[in-house]
Amino acid sequence: MIMIQPTLLEILRTALYVGAVGYGGPAILALMKRVIVNEKKWISAEEFMNALSLSQILPGATGVTLMGYIGQKLKGGWGGILMPFAFAFPAMAAITILAWAYFSFGDLKFVHSIFLGLGAMVVALLVNATLMMGRSVFQGMDRNAAFKGLAIAVLSFLGILWLRWNVVYIILVSGVLGALFFYFSGAGEQGKAPKHSEPVVEVPAPPLWRNLLPPAALAVLLAVTFGLVDGTWNLFATFFQIGSFAFGGGFTAIPLIQGVVVDGMHWLDLKAFRDGIALGQITPGPVFITATFIGYKVLGVLGAVIATIGIFTPSLTAMMLISRAHAKIKNLRIVKAVIRGFLSGFIGLLLFVVLQFGVHSLVHWQAWAVFAVSVIYLVGWKKDVVWLILGTIGISLLVF
Repeated sequence: MIMIQPTLLEILRTALYVGAVGYGGPAILALMKRVIVNEKKWISAEEFMNALSLSQILPGATGVTLMGYIGQKLKGGWGGILMPFAFAFPAMAAITILAWAYFSFGDLKFVHSIFLGLGAMVVALLVNATLMMGRSVFQGMDRNAAFKGLAIAVLSFLGILWLRWNVVYIILVSGVLGALFFYFSGAGEQGKAPKHSEPVVEVPAPPLWRNLLPPAALAVLLAVTFGLVDGTWNLFATFFQIGSFAFGGGFTAIPLIQGVVVDGMHWLDLKAFRDGIALGQITPGPVFITATFIGYKVLGVLGAVIATIGIFTPSLTAMMLISRAHAKIKNLRIVKAVIRGFLSGFIGLLLFVVLQFGVHSLVHWQAWAVFAVSVIYLVGWKKDVVWLILGTIGISLLVF
């Protein structure tokens, strides 16, 4: 239920604030809960956690999807579209400015030095993301189930390394193997998330036109843009495809974007892609904000906006369509099994990206030193990545 009814302006202002000051996946979700549940009292803690559990089984960035749910809950269709946009806007604006600076001044010596260090740091971030995903996927599994998950990860790794399969096909195959391995064996029941006592979340049912008008207006605006500006449809469709398969949030999008955009479309090379990931870490937004960087490279500011809309549209659409039934969906064994297959496959894909980025980034002792310190900082000390980024920039200016 809605505890306190805010205005549309209030929810947009709050989403903008959270998106501007929140860094890091778990940290930004904690901030979101503190502001929206504890301070604003717009929804209950129970409903927030139920919505979060749904966001985590959908593709896309968890924070953006969660904001879509809350916006729809509070203000119908307009809230479901505008609240996640306001949340993502600070990061989108920041990465657009950084992309402009990078493609305009990236050849300057001091800029080159900074990205030599940041490139090594990105490899460490990917190592940490792979370990975190491994713990998340395999936690609570028995030995037999863990072996099956590991087999999917190895097949995924070998499929892209040696057979050069399309990354989307690898993910689909991983999902099928997840269903075969975990659903029929019952292994998908391992490692359940703790249950919350839950009344089913009740999404208000405003007049139908209030929910249909906003997406219809956005669709018309996009259609006009596609008709007037060459390349916008291809850009949108590419990132829509990526956003549709990026389960697990965060760094799971990286191998997808690389496979489709770098290896397939050739819109930018591996170095620029790696640097875009590094720049994305400077912003408060999710890893998915790398789409904005690539969109800017392809079609300038308009491309940045179109790519961002494209990558977030699948998860927001899914959230709006299935939010009423989420209590049933999130506990379906087949859903858990398929997603576990997806995530096992993503582990293999992330390992491939770590290998590829490592070969290109760790080319001298200074880069190895930055990488080693970054791994210790992230894996051993588990400290905030913002300070790592600032420290890496300072060290890079001195040693490269």
